[in-house]
Amino acid sequence: MSASVSFADIKAMMDVCANGWTFRVSTHSRVIHYNSMVYRAFPKHDPVQIGFVRKVARYFGILECAKKQIPGL
Repeated sequence: MSASVSFADIKAMMDVCANGWTFRVSTHSRVIHYNSMVYRAFPKHDPVQIGFVRKVARYFGILECAKKQIPGL
């Protein structure tokens, strides 16, 4: 089984690394808004596999900060 992270930890990481971010829950996923960019395919189940967290951090350009907040990212 791959590593996973709780959404509470992801929210804390996003608060530090992506100030002003928001999210909403859609039918099949969470939709994350940050810096006039939208990531529509973030899983809404909890916990979230670490690969999805890495992918969204890369998309928003906050990967280096996210690595400091979530060990193993």
